[in-house]
Amino acid sequence: MSTKLGRPRAFTLVELLVVIAIIGTLVGLLLPAVQSAREAARRSKCSNNQKQIGLGLLNYASAKNDELPYSKDQAICGQSGTSTGAGLWKLSSNGAYSWIVMVLPFIEENALYNQFNFNLNSDDTSTTGVNNAMLIAKPLKNFLCPSNTSMDPVRQNQALNYFDWGGRTMGATDYTGSLGHVWTGWHDCGQIPEFNDPEGKGRFGKGGQGTPWVNGECLNEQANMNGVFKQVGPRKLSDIVDGTSRTIAVFENMHWNGGNGGTFNYDPQQDGGWANPNATVDSLLKPLNNTNPAWQSWAGDQRCHGWSSNHPAGAHALRADGSVGYYNEQQDHFVRYCLATARGRESQTE
Repeated sequence: MSTKLGRPRAFTLVELLVVIAIIGTLVGLLLPAVQSAREAARRSKCSNNQKQIGLGLLNYASAKNDELPYSKDQAICGQSGTSTGAGLWKLSSNGAYSWIVMVLPFIEENALYNQFNFNLNSDDTSTTGVNNAMLIAKPLKNFLCPSNTSMDPVRQNQALNYFDWGGRTMGATDYTGSLGHVWTGWHDCGQIPEFNDPEGKGRFGKGGQGTPWVNGECLNEQANMNGVFKQVGPRKLSDIVDGTSRTIAVFENMHWNGGNGGTFNYDPQQDGGWANPNATVDSLLKPLNNTNPAWQSWAGDQRCHGWSSNHPAGAHALRADGSVGYYNEQQDHFVRYCLATARGRESQTE
């Protein structure tokens, strides 16, 4: 007796919809995990970038009698604090160069460093073939955080220093050296919240013992910077009396107008270029991932940006001993103050 094989039964519409719903649910469950894993990988790369920068700083100091790399720039005030006229005074006979340029040979960028003509300005275009302006336009992978997907690794219309109104093309940096806990320049960056000094020493008001109001363009005020870096000129590792493991040297800086997710400002004086002496240092006075719009009133000036990242709820910072930490954006202001100052003799570390 022969039997007929029946046609295989097809899915009903209801069954198909159930399968689609199950797949959608699984995707919904897995997608956040995938995104989280990707961000974890980006964070790891960002942290490793800063570790490489830290090694460069320490190797530079070892080769330079304990001296850290530093920026060279023009100034408007000399040792006496009197004006010398825009552009008339320089730290050296060279043009403006950031500390990042100085550390290049110590982060495996010897080939790039050796192409610079340091007898000319860093934006010089007169040399035939490869010139300085071409070199400062190159992106440097160790200074780009992969989580910062909102900005181009090559940034346009950059200012070279305080006397320049933009027009430069520069490779980007997502990391800046710490000037400490200071008010910089003339700009107050909006209404900065006052807070109580837990030790009652009155260190946190503008111009107070722990928050000097400094003009970064003046040579005679460089010593008032209380962080690892000055605006211009050298500082030594031995100057960090609070301990290198408890002092932030370099921190993430997304160069926002405001807080996390804030719009970017391509003002001619906007920071972001690794060769720009102004762009490569900043104060830790402002809150991490600041979202307070009151701080945005001078947002077109790089001295009003600060510690920030696109990572969830925090940002990395490189300590002066070469180690890297991840800090919560809800950290107490006093903790940030302790991490920022190199000679405050505080005990807070996290």
